[in-house]
Amino acid sequence: QVAEECLLHREKRMGIDLVHDDVEKELLTEVDVIKSCQERMQRFLERVKAQLASNRAAQQELERDLANKQRAHHIDDKCHHLRNTSDGISYYRGVERVDATISVPESWAKFTDDNLLLAQSERAASARLREKAENLLVVTANETWRQFNATNVAFTDRSAQTADAKSKIQMHLAKTLQEIFQLEMNIEAIRKAIRDKGPPLKVAQSRLDERTRRPQVELCRDPAQIRLVNEVLEIDETIQTLQQRLRDAEDTLQMLVHSKSVLEQDLAIKANSLFIDQEKCMGMRKSFPSTARLLGYL
Repeated sequence: QVAEECLLHREKRMGIDLVHDDVEKELLTEVDVIKSCQERMQRFLERVKAQLASNRAAQQELERDLANKQRAHHIDDKCHHLRNTSDGISYYRGVERVDATISVPESWAKFTDDNLLLAQSERAASARLREKAENLLVVTANETWRQFNATNVAFTDRSAQTADAKSKIQMHLAKTLQEIFQLEMNIEAIRKAIRDKGPPLKVAQSRLDERTRRPQVELCRDPAQIRLVNEVLEIDETIQTLQQRLRDAEDTLQMLVHSKSVLEQDLAIKANSLFIDQEKCMGMRKSFPSTARLLGYL
């Protein structure tokens, strides 16, 4: 029942952990071993019941023979003490011609000897059967304990593997969270840098726009004009570069957020598996029957 309940509990594992692992193999083997032991003990129990019936039959024959002999002894003793002056004596005409006997001394003795031999034979058979029963209990107890311990070792190993995987996931999750935090700060810094480029760009473009209103020949492509044009181009290029960096950072952030979600899901799966194996299953297996109980002494 404990092994089968463990199998049912482990069906509640999730995702990638819902696997036919060594623990499940050992649990299935444990169920088979226990059922095999139960079947052997049940078959042996039938032999014990049959032997018990034979013992009782032999006992009844001995008790019947003893009762008959006690009755016969009482009658013979009564006859032995009859005298000519005894009360209750009488004539029983023709009684000497009535032969109600059904045995002779040899068959009479053989009947009792046969009963004694039968009783001795059944007692010897019972002793042999008791020895076999003791051996069977020891063998089945050892088989059960051996498989029980093998299953516990598998549970311990699997729990250690799961705990190690959980620890690694937690470490990666912590790093991912730190990277997300730093990336969010970088994104905010890039956005601020883009915003900060706005006023200088407005100033440069406003200057260029204003200089388009110079009259006639004053519309000269002078160094100031060239410098303003270059300034606008430089600022615009810087903004484009910052926007590309922003897009890249946002894409990376989305990937990190997705990784965080996957890691959190994996962490929940591992935590669930550890709870099932350590708390549910191993918790029940702590109360496994003692050797004395397995041997039938309790």
